Amino acid sequence: MRSVQPTSFGNLTLEGFQIYYESFGDPTARPLLLLPTWQIVHSRHWKMQVPYLSRHFYVITFDA
Repeated sequence: MRSVQPTSFGNLTLEGFQIYYESFGDPTARPLLLLPTWQIVHSRHWKMQVPYLSRHFYVITFDA
């Protein structure tokens, strides 16, 4: 269970690479892309920051 559920999620495929993403908050708000700190770190690394940030921004996280 999460404190905030994603508003959208899915997989993007570009030039043979697949990326899983989740977005939180109002899509009309200013976007904020949370980049992974290291390639093997999961996007849930941001789970404590997303609830607060999604109140003010359209937050997007991804797994490479």
